[in-house]
Amino acid sequence: MIHNFDTSEENAATAAFLVYVVYRSRDHKRFKITPGLWDQIERAVKSVAKRAEDLPEFIEKLKPKLACSSIKPKWAKTVPDGMPDMMSDGMGGLIELANDDRRQFLTGVLRRANNRDVLDVLYNKTAYVILLVRERLERERPYEVRFEVKD
Repeated sequence: MIHNFDTSEENAATAAFLVYVVYRSRDHKRFKITPGLWDQIERAVKSVAKRAEDLPEFIEKLKPKLACSSIKPKWAKTVPDGMPDMMSDGMGGLIELANDDRRQFLTGVLRRANNRDVLDVLYNKTAYVILLVRERLERERPYEVRFEVKD
C-alpha cells in the first residue's frame, strides 16, 4: 500500500493520489455522481495527461474538468482523518501507522514524484489509475461519516 492505494507501484500510487485529491476536492453541486461519472473522469485524465508538461500542470488542467476550484488540504493527506493508515510490512502483512493532524498540501508528494513517469502512468494506464481511485473510495465508504464534514 502506497498513499493508501492497493498497489506497490510508486508511480501508479502517485497518479491515483493526484486524481483522488482533485476528485474529492470537487464542487459536489457542479460535478454530481451520475452513471457516466467515471467515463468522464477517465477521459479527462487521459486528455490532460497527454498534454501536461509536469504534474503541477496536470493538476491545474484537471481541476476545471472535475469542477474543482481549489485543492482541499483534508483530501491532500495521504490518509484522511479517521481512516487507518496502512503500510505493507514487506512480508505480505499490513501495519497500521499513526495518523497525525498536520495539514498536507501535496507538495511532498509532488517533490518526490518523477513527473514524466507519473504522467506516463496517467496516460498509458488510465483505467488502472481510475480503478485504484475507485477501490480506495469504496474502502473509505464505511469511514465517510467521520471525515465528510461541510466545507
